[in-house]
Amino acid sequence: MPLTLSLSSADLDDDALHELTRQLRRDIGDEAGVEASLAAEPVQRGVKGLDPVLGQIIIAAIGSGGLAIALVNVFKAYVQRGKGLKIKLQKAGGEKLELDARNLGSEQFDKIVETFLKDVQ
Repeated sequence: MPLTLSLSSADLDDDALHELTRQLRRDIGDEAGVEASLAAEPVQRGVKGLDPVLGQIIIAAIGSGGLAIALVNVFKAYVQRGKGLKIKLQKAGGEKLELDARNLGSEQFDKIVETFLKDVQ
C-alpha cells in the first residue's frame, strides 16, 4: 500500500523545500531501504511530461516492522534539523497523520509515526 508524504515549512522557500524533498526521497531509499519517488502531475493538458509536486513523495510498500522503524528514523533526522517542518502522511485509503515538528518530542514522534505505519504493507 503506497503512502504519500507531504512536507511543508513556513521557514523555507519553494526551491529550498524542493531540494529538501529530493534529499529526503534519496535518504528514504538509501537509509531505510524503502522505494520512494517524487510525486508528479501532468504539466498541462495536451502536453507530455510531468512536473514534480512541491514537497510530496510517494513511498512504496514498507513491508516488515524493521523497515517502518528505519523510515521513522529518517523522518526524525529531518524533523530534528529544525526548519519548522510539518509532515503529513496519507495512506492509500485516505487515513492521514499530520505532525508539526515544533510540537513533538522525540519519543512522541517515534510512537505516533510507528503506530500510524503499523499496518502499512
